[in-house]
Amino acid sequence: MEYLTGYTKQSGHVVLEKAVIKGIPAAMAVCGDLPYICLEEGIKPVTGESKGALAGFFLRDFTGGISNYGADYLQAAVFGFSTSPAGYAPVLGPGSEFGSGAAGILASGENAYVYVTEGSGMCIVRIADVFGKKKFVKCLSPEFGGEDVISLSAGSVLIACPEKWADEVLLQGENSTGRAHEDLLTVFDVNDISGDESLDRRIGEIAGEDFEGCIAALAVK
Repeated sequence: MEYLTGYTKQSGHVVLEKAVIKGIPAAMAVCGDLPYICLEEGIKPVTGESKGALAGFFLRDFTGGISNYGADYLQAAVFGFSTSPAGYAPVLGPGSEFGSGAAGILASGENAYVYVTEGSGMCIVRIADVFGKKKFVKCLSPEFGGEDVISLSAGSVLIACPEKWADEVLLQGENSTGRAHEDLLTVFDVNDISGDESLDRRIGEIAGEDFEGCIAALAVK
């Protein structure tokens, strides 16, 4: 099993990290809005320091846990990621203070923890088999926010992106002829993606020049 990570960004913030620990793939993809676009009272702006803290959490705490406990560390630790001691904001999860809202993916082995901050405008979309056909399925929306653990296998794709863009681009084929929908699914065929840079290019081509915001994706090869 190999993880591929990719992103595109016109505005907003993206943090991508990837590692292999004792043969176990691990990855983190977090993206969201720019603080000066919709900064709410009490929300801390995204800085290089906060991005570094998030990357440091992955490279130190998360990979250390996998090294000590194996791939099951993600399942055991998810509750700890989404909660926090009194007076402290969680690093990841619906209540994190990474800007005024974000969506994120934290993966290890055959599982991924996904989350969306309430009111962020972001969502999580995955490619799923529905009655024998591959489709884009929205699994977390910003209306209420939330979190989930999703099983991964070869061919799995998870996308953190603006909900408006997902509705207008990824999901539009479901109520039409399906042609556009099928073309986009082909773009995310992991057998045709050679690496992270290739995934970057594909996401950028789909987003187009008029895209505003940021997208982060995890694909399993």
